[in-house]
Formats: sequence, C-alpha cells, structure tokens
Amino acid sequence: MTAERGFKYHDHTADITVECWAPSLEEAFEEAALGALEVILDTSTVQPINSADVTVNGIDLEELLVEWIGYIIALIDINSQFYSRFEVKEIAKTPEGFVLSGRVWGESIDLERHDTRTEVKAMTYADMSIEQDAERTTLIFTLDL
Repeated sequence: MTAERGFKYHDHTADITVECWAPSLEEAFEEAALGALEVILDTSTVQPINSADVTVNGIDLEELLVEWIGYIIALIDINSQFYSRFEVKEIAKTPEGFVLSGRVWGESIDLERHDTRTEVKAMTYADMSIEQDAERTTLIFTLDL
C-alpha cells in the first residue's frame, strides 16, 4: 500500500516524469510542486523563511497544473530563491476554467548550502494525466530537463 500522499519518478528519455498522489486535488498539486523542486535540489536544505502568494489560472486542470509548476520554477529566477514548502489554499472552478490560490515558502539561493541536482527548463503537457476519485487524486506530468 502506498502512502496517503507522496511522489515518485519514472524514467523518460532526456526528461523526467513525476507521479504524485494525495487525498485531495489541492494536496496533489502541493505534492506536484514538491516533486518538481526535488528534481532541481534537495528541498530539505531549504529553510521556509520567506513566502510568496501564487495565483494561477487554467482553462482546465491540465493547464492549471502546467501554470502552477511553471510559475514556481519561474519564481526561482524572479526572486533568486529556492522553495521547500507549498500550500494550495483553493482550486476553484470559474466561468473561464479554474483558478488556484496558494503560497510557497523558501529562502535566498545559497549554493554553498543548497544541494542542487539538475535544471528544469519547463513544465510540459507530455504524458500528463489527472485522475480523481473519492479517496485519491493522482497527477502524472513530465518536466523538460
């Protein structure tokens, strides 16, 4: 039996596919962010000192996931910070699609202390799937390395 929430990686030619799961859609999006950042660095080396609010929109849940992960990856460069804690406050259906409101926590990049792994160029739609049932949401997506 797998843990109530978490993530794992699947081999993919030149890229990496992330599978994550949690009881709710919001928690699965949090696991997706953690899984994506763990590709970039060991998030246990990042203190959740500073926070930033995140609001992203998507016409469907797939686009919302791409926008969420893409925005967090962009924030690394925008704020010169790595992130280690992720909260999705709400994913709401709107007339235009979906909106996610959340918050991320991290600290200024310190390459002496932060154990970096590989650069993620982009979040992609490749091999993406979102499966929801009463007990669990599973997200699968591929990151371009």
